[in-house]
Amino acid sequence: MERRRGTAEQCATMHLFKEGTFYRAYEWSAWLMVHYFTELKVTHRLLKGGEDIVFVGFPLTSLERYVPQGADVQPSGEAVVEVRLPETAFPPDADAGTLQAGFADWKQAQPLTEASKKKADEEKRAADRNAHPRLTDIMLRIVAYPVEQHSPMECMAFLSDVKQQISQIL
Repeated sequence: MERRRGTAEQCATMHLFKEGTFYRAYEWSAWLMVHYFTELKVTHRLLKGGEDIVFVGFPLTSLERYVPQGADVQPSGEAVVEVRLPETAFPPDADAGTLQAGFADWKQAQPLTEASKKKADEEKRAADRNAHPRLTDIMLRIVAYPVEQHSPMECMAFLSDVKQQISQIL
């Protein structure tokens, strides 16, 4: 929903999602709120698969405080509220491409949360460990290899593989 913004009308609509006792605005909607209306704490997190997401939130009881005057607020389902911004919200010459570039720059400038930074570092270390096994892992593999159950050609292939892994480490 947040990534499908091609027209000026779509660019001027915020989606607020009810989550517990809060409304949350994700991606484009978060940018609209922060950039054009009010300062909110922006959370920037990594998701599984390396994707990232930004969002802001505020209590359900504070909707009137965070929605700009002149905006059209309409429920859109059980847990979503659509907020169509007034025409005066954007400069008259703003087009969807310019707005999308502004959003992309803003999102990239938001710092990742500490938990997301730690998660990214852990994933990188795990990938490095998998890419380059430690010498002790290789030694354990050699000790566990049943030479007597394999042909001489299989043993040579195993030795060649171990040699290649050691050369990557050194």
